[in-house]
Amino acid sequence: MIDTNLIDQLTTIKSKITELTAEKEKLEAEIIFASSKDLENTKYKTVTYASEKGNKVTATVAETLKLTYPTLLKKIFGAAYNDAVKEEVRYTLTAPAKRMLTKVWTGSYIKQSLNDAISQLPVDDTTRKKLAKKLKGINFETDKKNLINIGNLSEQEANEYAYLISEAAAWQSYSTLLELNGITNDSDIAEITKLIDTAMIVDESTKISVE
Repeated sequence: MIDTNLIDQLTTIKSKITELTAEKEKLEAEIIFASSKDLENTKYKTVTYASEKGNKVTATVAETLKLTYPTLLKKIFGAAYNDAVKEEVRYTLTAPAKRMLTKVWTGSYIKQSLNDAISQLPVDDTTRKKLAKKLKGINFETDKKNLINIGNLSEQEANEYAYLISEAAAWQSYSTLLELNGITNDSDIAEITKLIDTAMIVDESTKISVE
């Protein structure tokens, strides 16, 4: 036999969890709506809000690449196909390939090399050399922290330059792919870019993290 009060307590807890979950989802929806407005017409993918009590919530827009015409991947990657694509029952892109294609599909790239972007940082040569070893354009938050901690940039400056680094890295990866496949003239580059636009879609979703 068990104490039947345990059943009532468990039922009460389950009911409260349901109520709190619904309230949590409602609050998250309001934050997502607000963040979508604040991030609209910007290149930023993340925004942080803080309360007077010091609590923080961060809304991050996540981009998901989905293939619509996977057979076009061979033409897109050419000689790099086997390195960039894992053939299974379904097509699976490597993380670097997925990151590059997402940037190209969304137009989130700038036609300059990673080194060119780093050369624009408002820091002295010694600091720039240190940052050049750290900035990869792969993880925005990591690059941002390095820009703040090593480059002594403000958070706003770090945001802007981290995006610049990210976009330059995307173009560097894309241009390397194009060169590998002997694609150098503008019309051929435009054709591959159009294939990328056709072969896949990028879905955006916003994730909430509370500190």
